[in-house]
Amino acid sequence: MPKMNYWTDKWDLHEDVCPCDVHFNQWVAKQKIKNKQIYHFGSGTHHVVGIKQAAQKNRTFCITASKEEYQAYIDLVTENSGVAKNYLCYFGDIYLTNPALLPDFDVVTMFHLCEFFFPNTASKEYGGLTDAKVLDLFTAKTKKGGYILFYTRSMGWEKSKAVIAKWEKKAKVKKVGEFKTLLVYQKK
Repeated sequence: MPKMNYWTDKWDLHEDVCPCDVHFNQWVAKQKIKNKQIYHFGSGTHHVVGIKQAAQKNRTFCITASKEEYQAYIDLVTENSGVAKNYLCYFGDIYLTNPALLPDFDVVTMFHLCEFFFPNTASKEYGGLTDAKVLDLFTAKTKKGGYILFYTRSMGWEKSKAVIAKWEKKAKVKKVGEFKTLLVYQKK
């Protein structure tokens, strides 16, 4: 069995490095989203989405493929049980996601779509999904009327645009607009 693919870097919070998370929190506030279930793709060492949404009583389930970001989560919740109650970050490869382990979500962020695909990801030996299949999986796990958001300045945005264009034609979603650096869809 091959070793899991993981990210060997970390994302600290800087407006120029991780504005998507800041903009997401602002979008949630503007939409007055409360007491909802959120899936967030990519925590950053700052965990700003999980911390802010826990304070707003939204429940955030987040993935990171960075050991440093996961350790930052462990340190965070060890010191702050209130955050731990509404924010769960797990270490893993999103391309290995098993939908049977996931609840349904009201909001899903796909900010890092097409950023972490390794050459072996979709190989039979590794068993990972393609970016299109990851997007399909999380669309299926999004409740009717729920939102799916993308980050238009991601490292993988050029590749993501093609995946999103094909997805938009076949998925039961509609584009509802943009918010700063975010592209927002709603599930029909």
